[in-house]
Amino acid sequence: MGRPENPVDFSIPARGRLAVLLRDARYSAGLTYDQLAEMTGRSPATLKRASSGASVPEEKVVIDIIQACSNGERVTEARRAWKRARMADRGRYDRDIGHTRPDLRCSDRRELAIGLSNVYEYAGAPTLDALVARAGGSWALPRSSAAAIIRRKMLPVSMNQLVAYLKGCDVPARVHSQWIYVWLLHGGRGNQRSTKAGRPSVTQNLTADLAHIIQTGVVDSERMDAIFRNLVALLPESGLVVSTSMTGYGVSRGHLRRLRRQDHHPWLGMIVVDETGRRGVLCAVGNDPTASLSSSPLAWLRPVGGGKEWTTDPASLTLLRDVP
Repeated sequence: MGRPENPVDFSIPARGRLAVLLRDARYSAGLTYDQLAEMTGRSPATLKRASSGASVPEEKVVIDIIQACSNGERVTEARRAWKRARMADRGRYDRDIGHTRPDLRCSDRRELAIGLSNVYEYAGAPTLDALVARAGGSWALPRSSAAAIIRRKMLPVSMNQLVAYLKGCDVPARVHSQWIYVWLLHGGRGNQRSTKAGRPSVTQNLTADLAHIIQTGVVDSERMDAIFRNLVALLPESGLVVSTSMTGYGVSRGHLRRLRRQDHHPWLGMIVVDETGRRGVLCAVGNDPTASLSSSPLAWLRPVGGGKEWTTDPASLTLLRDVP
């Protein structure tokens, strides 16, 4: 009979609870460390150290142990325990700010920076390479920017970068809107023109509408129309997705902003004739955001030789021929 294991180190409680979970899983499976080492490909010394509570093992080690001992049934529980142990071991999580409900906790830029850093700590402080990969790559979240956000040296410079950072930290998509709201409130930037003194900016209007929805839970079509228009106004140029059939015909950014929804239409990019006999290139079909959500769609046409576009009823159009 081998000598008994040393007691679990509870000097950091969360770390000790992770060790207890790993030991319980091994006891329940009736495995020795040598048997577990054969199943996981890890050395017995690594497995013993992971179950000691003296340090936090790598996440992959924890998952390997749990999968070998319980066929993966407790992986979610183990991953959650690992994140808490890692967060407690690093000691950089600010509990006064937290990482949830930023609309209630973050009252200025400093607290927003702390909250975003807390999000990273709660995710288990993954390596920068892992964070950037989960965020969608360095084009979405540069490694240097991620490091600066984690160190509370800067805020995300765009809404796209903020969302990428949240994805990298495994923040559920359902709460992204709360972080976007606080980011806009405390210095988030968008592409907008300067406004006259006393007139609210696009960002301020959007912030007010989002605050109303978050605080009251009441959403109406008029407010949603306003939110859509302001969000599109804040989108960076790279954030636009334009159909290939629309390119080459001078479709302006302003034109796209007027669309709440672009419908698929087989005649996009082709020459059509409207009910008055006027010919034009069909650029898009969609709803006018200034009208109600239930309004009928409109067709946007542009003269073949160039000029001012016009709208008409899509049902009145007749296909003439393909554009050369």
